[in-house]
Amino acid sequence: MFWNNTWTAGYRTINYVVQKGDTLYSIAKRFNTTIQNIKNANHLISDSIYPGQSLTIPEAISYVVKPGDYLYTIANKFNTTVQNLKNANHLTSDLIYPGQTLLIPAPLGITLPEGVFGIGSHGPNVVIIQQALVSMGFNIQPDGVYGPITSNIILDLQKKYPEVLVADGVYGPKTKEILQKLISSNYKVVQNPDNIMVLVNKFNALLPSYVPKNLTVTDIPFYFSEFRQQKLMQPEAAKAVEALFAKAERDNINLTGVSGYRSYDYQVDLFSRNIKANPNANQVSARPGESEHQTGLSIDISSPSVGNSLSQSLGDTKEGKWLVQNAPNFGFIIRFPKGKESITGYQYEPWHIRYVGKEAAKEIASQNITLEEYLGQLPINRMNSIYR
Repeated sequence: MFWNNTWTAGYRTINYVVQKGDTLYSIAKRFNTTIQNIKNANHLISDSIYPGQSLTIPEAISYVVKPGDYLYTIANKFNTTVQNLKNANHLTSDLIYPGQTLLIPAPLGITLPEGVFGIGSHGPNVVIIQQALVSMGFNIQPDGVYGPITSNIILDLQKKYPEVLVADGVYGPKTKEILQKLISSNYKVVQNPDNIMVLVNKFNALLPSYVPKNLTVTDIPFYFSEFRQQKLMQPEAAKAVEALFAKAERDNINLTGVSGYRSYDYQVDLFSRNIKANPNANQVSARPGESEHQTGLSIDISSPSVGNSLSQSLGDTKEGKWLVQNAPNFGFIIRFPKGKESITGYQYEPWHIRYVGKEAAKEIASQNITLEEYLGQLPINRMNSIYR
């Protein structure tokens, strides 16, 4: 089985891993939903999907119309809209009849409760909080008891926003505000972290517990000599970057490794320091869980020509230009290219390369697009917030 079930506000949502030969049409038919529902739930701008891709499937349910029902009352009952009902059932008018079976699309969203909730709290409002976390991809049972699991998830979410939230695991007004924004932006926990095409960004986050398997020391020159976790990468990516550096040496290009793998906890400390020093740090520094470095597939590269610093001026040097031309041949892309800031959410970073494999890297580079564009997952409803 390539999926697992969770429940959100009475609806089943399914985390499904795309298999070879799958299309959005076949997946929608299998799970009794619509292509548009799947595209909306996953921020897809096209019908293109790829094997290994993780999709959130908002499965529709069936409802038999009862005497006295109207589309308006049914829409209110299931937290959707009349137009959504009409679209899902190909209705050209508002007329329905008792005994008619309607396909009910997934609900529009969850409205979080007011109040303060912590360890020991229980009841319907806690269920809503837990359902919200389930809708984001967290593995939690909505049992209405605010226990250690709920508290720890809230705690980790609070650690992402040290500039506005106290990390105490308690749900309150400020935490509610951030959580509601995350839900509205379709913020999701990554379900396929081990896939080399995994998308990690401001809307697709890794769990704090995620550590890539078989991390290995990358045999390239770093700007520091002692062992640090930043020398680690996934084996396939490590071999590729070693080959990239070997080619650079043959071409008389002097490159230096700066930072490969970074754990979730490391990113917590790093982002906390950065946001204290610069209120706009999230334009250049990822919140914990939202950093590609945690995947072990990315590495920051510099050169003595810019003092081994992470500077945009690297892009103007012969080393930076060489990297743009040669990285795709070894399976890497410039992850945050110039002119794509509105898509990636980050400023131009000529030093940050990401391993995606040679085929994908060459296609992305030749089309001058981002990983988001390549995967058809643009941040359509990007959060318009001072916290992003």
